[in-house]
Amino acid sequence: MGAVVAVAVVIGVACGPGEATAPELRAGREVYGDVCSTCHGNRGQGGVGPSLESVIDTWPSCLDQQRWISLGSEGWKAEVGPTYGAGQAEITKVMPGQAASLTELQIAQVAAFERVEYGGGDVDVVLADCGIADP
Repeated sequence: MGAVVAVAVVIGVACGPGEATAPELRAGREVYGDVCSTCHGNRGQGGVGPSLESVIDTWPSCLDQQRWISLGSEGWKAEVGPTYGAGQAEITKVMPGQAASLTELQIAQVAAFERVEYGGGDVDVVLADCGIADP
């Protein structure tokens, strides 16, 4: 009588640091992939736009980062002035504003995703700072 051999195949998925597991961060990852990665790179490494590794240093307040994403560089210049972020860097490149194409929630989600995934922020702290933490 022949023996039956069962073979199990296990497929592992590597998860990097800051792996986005909260629903808000998963939604932010989708927006990032669809909208932001073209300029900021598929891993936040930069390209046409800057790397997002120091996003929390640039934008200590998530609400300010959301305003930047919403307005874009030209809208920011018109409403705030010619510099941006905590270091008051001069705006030298063009970033499109996303207020017309993304909801406020989507902008908050992508900002939170960037802060956790690329900036190394703590999930709970970031979600609260971005205004999307569970009550």
